[in-house]
Amino acid sequence: MKLRLSSKDGSRRQRKSAYVLVSGLALSMGMIVTGGISSAAPRPAAIHHGNAGPLVVWVDATRKPMLQAYMKAHPAQKISMVIFDADANGSGTMQTKVSLFNRTGHGWPDVIFSAEQNDVTSLADPTFHYAGALNSLIPTSVLNNFAKGSLAPCYIGTTLYCLRNDLAFDVLWYNAPAMKLFGYKVPTTWQQWQAIGENVAKNHPGYIIGSLGNSYDDSVYLQAAGCPINELLTPTKLLDNPSSPNCTRMANLLNPLAKDGSVPAVSGGVFGSSFDQKYSARVLMMVGPAWYGGSIFAPSSALNIPKGQMAAAPPLQWAGSSQKLTGDVGGGLWIISSHTTQPKAAAALVTWMATNSASQFLSPGYPAYKPVAGKWIAKEDASGYYVNPLAPVFAQAAGQVWAGWSQTRYDVYGIWNSTVSPGLLEGKSVSSLIPGFAASIKNYAMTDGYTVVSHP
Repeated sequence: MKLRLSSKDGSRRQRKSAYVLVSGLALSMGMIVTGGISSAAPRPAAIHHGNAGPLVVWVDATRKPMLQAYMKAHPAQKISMVIFDADANGSGTMQTKVSLFNRTGHGWPDVIFSAEQNDVTSLADPTFHYAGALNSLIPTSVLNNFAKGSLAPCYIGTTLYCLRNDLAFDVLWYNAPAMKLFGYKVPTTWQQWQAIGENVAKNHPGYIIGSLGNSYDDSVYLQAAGCPINELLTPTKLLDNPSSPNCTRMANLLNPLAKDGSVPAVSGGVFGSSFDQKYSARVLMMVGPAWYGGSIFAPSSALNIPKGQMAAAPPLQWAGSSQKLTGDVGGGLWIISSHTTQPKAAAALVTWMATNSASQFLSPGYPAYKPVAGKWIAKEDASGYYVNPLAPVFAQAAGQVWAGWSQTRYDVYGIWNSTVSPGLLEGKSVSSLIPGFAASIKNYAMTDGYTVVSHP
């Protein structure tokens, strides 16, 4: 029996979007290839002062309505909006463009939205000297209302370089009608999830319980397993141990699921051109971030799954383990340029974007700002789209993100995407590709000045 779970003609919300020039702003698109990033500790970038023209703000397509809401609420503030890819999937767009702007001495946007947490580490580095220190611009009363740990990617030492837009902890998404039809109970452990996947491959071929091929699958699976392959022990010392049981058991769990097609490797992952065509009506379960609800499943998103089907369950855990861990995929950041001549105006903008309900209600992700997060989740639950309330599930998952998947000057998503994803698409096992992934991390880390060890 085939269960029709969604239509296939929904519009796509791409993480990777082309440049769109707005307000007549012209940008040079020359590309500069940069070498390794300096390992020196970043100095707090002093934000310049003065007044000159509109604020130039770079956002991705998903954040465009949020910025438009700010413009509507603040008509006296002139804004030049540029839509770019927000460095999604480790594109390195900002690093490339900042290198160009640094060479020419002009062109830096006043504010950017970044989809990559490690952008703070790289853009605040002396090599780029882009991210500006915000300590004196954002009131402590505002900072104290962000969720515990949510601003950690924004700090280097005691210097604050960004405001967090949303949290991106992983949960277990599932299609409730399909699970009931096939007679499956919602799993609580990775082992139960695996067993369902093997059964699905035999008895309901074509349905899936997860996916591979995403540039961020390392965070979905290895981070959730507590795999110490990219763990900073100190600011300059990195643990890279792919032989850890926490790494190997997750790889061994995924191997048969990738082979039998219940966790397929798809080019481009869930945002790939073929994913919705093949799987929009066949998602039984999906381990993924909080923003999947609005960006992957909801109407007018990637898969366009109708109301009353999707539900969320707490993160999967290992049977017999007392550890409760989950991964964390992104969570956007608002960064102000050290070169801006309008620091107060830029600070007012990023504060409003990160903390105002008029902005955050337009965001697909769970807000990092606690006073708005409660309202956001209540609105989502009141919409009737989800089968069960998201609030208790999200509250539990938010406190289980494993901190050992560290933010470094190199981009781990990009490394995974270049060393693991191609092999998965060729049918290679996850286990066979992890050593190469770890070796590439080691090489990048050493180039960037980290000391790399295989044991604590």
